[in-house]
Amino acid sequence: MDVIVSRSRIPGTASTYHYRALVPLAEVALQRRPRCVVIQARIGNGRAPSTRIADVVAPAAWYERELATPLGLAARLNLVARRIESLIVHTVFPEMTARLTPLMLALDFDPGEASYRVAVADLNEAFERFAPAIDILMAADLGLYQGCDLRAA
Repeated sequence: MDVIVSRSRIPGTASTYHYRALVPLAEVALQRRPRCVVIQARIGNGRAPSTRIADVVAPAAWYERELATPLGLAARLNLVARRIESLIVHTVFPEMTARLTPLMLALDFDPGEASYRVAVADLNEAFERFAPAIDILMAADLGLYQGCDLRAA
């Protein structure tokens, strides 16, 4: 599956950036699409309907909200999704070294805005697969390697 990974400069700042990894809706399993939060990801001069990684990796129980909250699934799902996003972002943008992608990152240099499509392992309903080993999850577990095939988005 493809993921759109972007680095956007925050207006009005010297070199503070926002990093994001979003999954195009076309890559999301059909039965999940109606339940996804739709975000318009920038691709070149256009935009593509996309969603958060959490909506893609969520287990089926997540969509039964009355069960998900008492079981503490929300916090666990957030951790797993943020760790996956961080690994993807770090593979594409090596300057992002945080374990979990922060809302903003101030850099000592100005790398400019960029957006790429990168192929990763199928993340649809992958929570059960990644959650048990989240502390040792690596980019290779997602099918990513340094120098992987980046396609301009």
